[in-house]
Amino acid sequence: MSLNHIPELLAPAGSIESFKAAVNAGADAVYISGKRFGARQFARNFSQDEMEHAIEYAHLRGVKVYVTVNTLVKESELPLVARNLLEIYSSGADAIIVQDLGVARLAKQLVPHLDLHCSTQMTIHNPQGVNWAAENDFKRVVLAREMSLEDIKKTARQIPRKIELEVFAHGAICYSYSGQCLISSFIGGRSGNRGMCAQPCRKKYQLITGNTDKYGKYQEGREIPLKDHYLLSTRDLAIYSHLDRISEAPVDSIKIEGRMRPPEYVANVVKVYREALDSIARGQWKVREEDVSNLKMSFNRGTTKGWLMGASYQSMMGRSNPGNRGLYLGKVVNYDKKNGRTILKIKTKVNPEKGDGILFKQPHNEGKSDNLWGTILEYSPEVKKDYLSLKLRKKVEIGSSVYITRRKSLIDWANHLVSNPQLPHQISLDLQIDWNREMVPIIKVTASPAWQDNNVEIEFKADFAMEKAIKQPLSQETIIKQLKKTGGTPFLIRSISLNYPGDLFTPIGNLNHLRRQILQRIQDKILKTNKPSAKDIKSIRTQFSQLTKDFNLEESVLEESSQERYSLKKESMALKDKPIFTLKDGPIINQTDSGEKISRPINLAIYVDGIPSVEAALQAGCRRIYFQPKIEVNTEGKSPHACLKHSHDYKAYFYRMDLLIREAATLCQDYGSDLVWKWPDITSRMFISGAIHLLNNLPQKSISGVMFGGIGALWALQNNSYPVNLHGSGSMNIWNHLTVEQLLSPHVSSLKSITLSPELPREELKKVVLKIQSIVPHCELEFMVQGNLEALVSEDCLLQVMGDEMFVEKFNDPHQFLGIKDIKNRIFPVEIDAECRTHISNSVELCHLDHIPSLQDMGFGHLVIDSRNKPVDYVLTMLSTYQKALELTSQQGSQLGKKLNSLKKKVKKISNGGITSGNFLRGVNDDY
Repeated sequence: MSLNHIPELLAPAGSIESFKAAVNAGADAVYISGKRFGARQFARNFSQDEMEHAIEYAHLRGVKVYVTVNTLVKESELPLVARNLLEIYSSGADAIIVQDLGVARLAKQLVPHLDLHCSTQMTIHNPQGVNWAAENDFKRVVLAREMSLEDIKKTARQIPRKIELEVFAHGAICYSYSGQCLISSFIGGRSGNRGMCAQPCRKKYQLITGNTDKYGKYQEGREIPLKDHYLLSTRDLAIYSHLDRISEAPVDSIKIEGRMRPPEYVANVVKVYREALDSIARGQWKVREEDVSNLKMSFNRGTTKGWLMGASYQSMMGRSNPGNRGLYLGKVVNYDKKNGRTILKIKTKVNPEKGDGILFKQPHNEGKSDNLWGTILEYSPEVKKDYLSLKLRKKVEIGSSVYITRRKSLIDWANHLVSNPQLPHQISLDLQIDWNREMVPIIKVTASPAWQDNNVEIEFKADFAMEKAIKQPLSQETIIKQLKKTGGTPFLIRSISLNYPGDLFTPIGNLNHLRRQILQRIQDKILKTNKPSAKDIKSIRTQFSQLTKDFNLEESVLEESSQERYSLKKESMALKDKPIFTLKDGPIINQTDSGEKISRPINLAIYVDGIPSVEAALQAGCRRIYFQPKIEVNTEGKSPHACLKHSHDYKAYFYRMDLLIREAATLCQDYGSDLVWKWPDITSRMFISGAIHLLNNLPQKSISGVMFGGIGALWALQNNSYPVNLHGSGSMNIWNHLTVEQLLSPHVSSLKSITLSPELPREELKKVVLKIQSIVPHCELEFMVQGNLEALVSEDCLLQVMGDEMFVEKFNDPHQFLGIKDIKNRIFPVEIDAECRTHISNSVELCHLDHIPSLQDMGFGHLVIDSRNKPVDYVLTMLSTYQKALELTSQQGSQLGKKLNSLKKKVKKISNGGITSGNFLRGVNDDY
């Protein structure tokens, strides 16, 4: 039985070779990146010329091209992004994939006809987030990898407007929710949100547990003995065996990860998935072991069906080895000393060949790097039934496991596919040729691209005239034969109708020239239909000029061009010699555009997770408290699976949360302080449903606001009737003023405060604060100044590696410290929430106490201390110390710096792991 719905097959390409491999292997669409603002900066990526060539190559074969602009963008980079968007649009790209909400807003203003896709970096993981995207004119959402197929089906039923859903199908998986990982940025300044991730999740870690002092500072403990040490390393996703279920689901596109992979990887994976989808369409598909083997030999770290298909924690993780595992071949059972041959007993139908890469995992030093040895086979193996005989340069231990990690035949096939594609012709041509009185051929061409309903037509006159034949005239058959030679192109000349006089002659070279003219002209016309018109370009140029004024920026260079598109090919001149924009003087801080004075005293706010901490914060004089109630999982000594993911007891969970919020609200009202209910940054569909119900049943004004950390939570709160102020957390990744504009639309009045990204350096903070205050002067700006900031959040439950007994022990003593230690002895605190997610914090505490004068000058309204997972003494001491620093700053007395440094030393003594200024001074690594 044939299925009507087959999802788009979307392939990656980090180079022009990989791009052609993807197209020629059967991808429906390919996603690529320019040299900047793409989330894979270590790929080769595409220059402007390469991008234009790639898009033309794809469009002539009915393949779409999506360009990633999916990094976070600094305020100072908005002009460059604007130019980048113009380049992409004028090249004829089919869509852009974005993370930064500010980039999305800029694109909607500047290139409104260019489709927008929400990157997985937006962390859209619930129906509410998809609804937000639909309402904000996105065409597609790339869903978080953590969503299950059941979640996706329920999401599709809750979307009132048509929006496409895309899921990852194959390739590497981030340990963290994409867009919520700062660990690489914190450790070395290489931000995953800037495409520079150093992949710390592929490193070794040791799980530790122990005691803390009265400030929550780790004192002593022990390493938990574990067999595996790559605790954060995931397996590679591979849903090939479940494609039939995906095809029956409301999924519009399946995506292959791999812009860092070579062309042979792209070609092979695309080929396997293309053939499978085509078989499903015919109702004839079944899993083929050959395909599974080829996928494994392309590259794999061990495979998993992923959260998408309900994988367990154990099957998601590859904690034993973060490298390529290849295809398991068998074990070494003997060594023929006389002939120097290694004997293997094989467990697969795939035999290694000359030129293949083979990895031997020797039994000694299990888990150590020196037990691995790899080689390229110089000789073909001898095969006898279930045994292989290999001639190697080195003796390998008996008992060694053997893997094929490189398949030469696949590489050769992929290389041939790039240089000599064997594609079905995608564009049929019908030719009508007449001759005028001067014997000049008049050609009318009708093209019928296989991927569209509308034909494309051209008509032109040849640039030569034929002559009366003196001896032997050209026959119709000869003319048709020469014109039909379209090999190596996407064209097939389906029919040729000639009104031929029959007694003419011209050299064969002229006919070949005419054929090339026909193909080139119809190709140009087809490509033109995929690019913006002259009218569009004119409109965009007008909008471009308007945006420069809206940014409070001055346009210094706009190169005029006689071409229909906006052309800026000379990148060195465009980006270095002649900057597009020059910053003008910004608005005066603490004034509106009309000159109205705004009083902006700087205050402290604090994140807490328990009632004792609420009381301590109030006693210390804090007047804004962000309360994220910590609901302990009580295993009662029975089961390590009592979290909400397994028990589904959300009723009891929210009952306890309701009690805690009401108690905290009463305390805050007694002190005259604001209580803001802080929602988790990851909010499942079940959490949002329960939280909205709880909120609507609270007495009005019992809490002053709710803090959200994702656009799904924002949408749910904005569309709820309970009157409450909204506060955006640092997880919203606010790097520029356009992001704030996007968040404000259309509910301007409800956004009380926003927290800027902790990744921003000081100079960028100054720029973005200045601009935000000019557009929304009454929205308070906040900045994190103290605490072990959350580095990542994962759907994995790290406690699963401990075993049931220790799992229960941890939950029976929730105050027991848990962390992971890297090879440099840095210890990262670990917390497991009620939904079994793993939260890993930075190994050192952020401390900006000595930067308070600078932050106050910028115009921040609140400086925030994160005291979640900290005891009461930490809350009291930090608040009193920072309050003293604020008092000293306001007095502007002599030796202010010396006094602040003295307070900073006090902070350092009680901070877990020491203190750091983070990216505030060093910034993120922008070495593009």
